Amino acid sequence: MTAIQDWVLAAGDTWWVQFVVFGLCTVDAFFPTVPSESVIVALSSLWASSSVPPIWLTALAGWGGAFAGDNIAYLIGRTVGWERFGFLRRGRGLAAVQAAERGLDRRALLFLMTARYIPFGRTAVNLTAGAVRYPWRRFWRRSLAATFVWSAYSCAIGAIAGSWFEDNHLLAITVAVVIAVVVALIVERLVSLLNNRLDRRHDRAVETSGQADAPEQAAAAVRADSEDECADVDSDDAQAEPSRSVERDLPTDEGHDGRRAASPT
Repeated sequence: MTAIQDWVLAAGDTWWVQFVVFGLCTVDAFFPTVPSESVIVALSSLWASSSVPPIWLTALAGWGGAFAGDNIAYLIGRTVGWERFGFLRRGRGLAAVQAAERGLDRRALLFLMTARYIPFGRTAVNLTAGAVRYPWRRFWRRSLAATFVWSAYSCAIGAIAGSWFEDNHLLAITVAVVIAVVVALIVERLVSLLNNRLDRRHDRAVETSGQADAPEQAAAAVRADSEDECADVDSDDAQAEPSRSVERDLPTDEGHDGRRAASPT
C-alpha cells in the first residue's frame, strides 16, 4: 500500500500530469466515457492531502481542455452533424440531443452551463449547437464561462474531500471520487427537474399566448372578409358604370321617330 501511495505521489508531481488532464478534458467533449472529472477530483484531493500537484494548474488545465473540447465538438457538429454518433441516436443519448435542441432554442446560456452535469449532456449540446448553426460567437463565450465553473466545481469537491484524510492519500482520492459521483447524480437530478419545469412553463406560456391571440386573429379574419366583400361590390359597381354610360349615350327609338317626323316639314 505504501508503494502505491508513493507511486501516486510521484505521478501527481510530474511535469506532464497537467497535459494528461488537458487531453482527457478535451476528448471528453465528444467521447463522454473518458473520466476527465474523476481525474481532476483525484488530483485535487491529492493536492489537499500532500500539496502536489498545484491545484491552480489542475484547474487551469481542466478549464482549457474542456473549453477546447467544447469548441472541437461544436466544429464536428457543424461539419458532420450529431447523427454520425451511434450513442446519440438511441436511449439517453437521443434524449440528451432532444433536450439540447429545446434548451438552445429557449434558454441557451442556462443550458450550456448545466448540460455538462447530465450524462451525454455535454457531448449532445456541443454537437447539436454546431449542427443547428448556433452562433459560434455566442457559443464560445458561454462555453468559456461554463467550463470555468465546471473546473472550479470539480477541484473544490476533490480538495474538500481530500482535506478529511490527509494521512491516507489513496483513501482521500477514493472518497473524493465517490463523493463526486454522488454529487453528480444529485446535480443531474436537480438540473433535469429544473429543465422540465422550465419546459412546462414555456409550453404554458405559448399556449396562453395562442389563446389570447385567437380573438384578435378571428377579428382580423372577419375584417379581411369584409374588405374582400367591399372590394367585390366596388368591382361590380365599376363594371356596371360603363354599361350605364353607354346606355345614356345611345339614342332612343323615340328620338329617332321624332327626327323622322320633323324631317318632311
